[in-house]
Amino acid sequence: MKTDKKNHFETIEPWICVNSKLRRLHRTLNKVYEARFKQFGLQGSMLSILFIIGKRKDINQKSIADLLVLDQSTLSRDLKKLVNKGWIKISKADDERHSVLEITKSGYKLLNQVAPIWHQLQLSVETILGSSNIEQIDIITNTLKANIEKLKP
Repeated sequence: MKTDKKNHFETIEPWICVNSKLRRLHRTLNKVYEARFKQFGLQGSMLSILFIIGKRKDINQKSIADLLVLDQSTLSRDLKKLVNKGWIKISKADDERHSVLEITKSGYKLLNQVAPIWHQLQLSVETILGSSNIEQIDIITNTLKANIEKLKP
């Protein structure tokens, strides 16, 4: 039995791991975004969270987590930073068990500062990748989302 495990391990080639490839892709591009928005005190998914809250009225934490595929602990940590910086506020919804997230005036001011930078970076990435590669990213994402249950233990 040990021989089978050893032989199986010997067949593994880590550089072909799909998860590893996707993580490298994310880290490669994320470094550029982080560098561009560091001067504003933004990191990680904070900008995406701000954009979503700014675009969607009466959005709650669960909806954001679902849209961005973030775990609750990461989202909570980022929301706490955004609240502490005065860019968002959290208030109770009509149903006291839920909270609603809103952009503050300071948050909108920040979004107006970073939007042109984000837009230019987006255009540059689109030019480098091309529309067909971006469509492939969407196809891969949607295919995985539609079939993710098949991959769970």
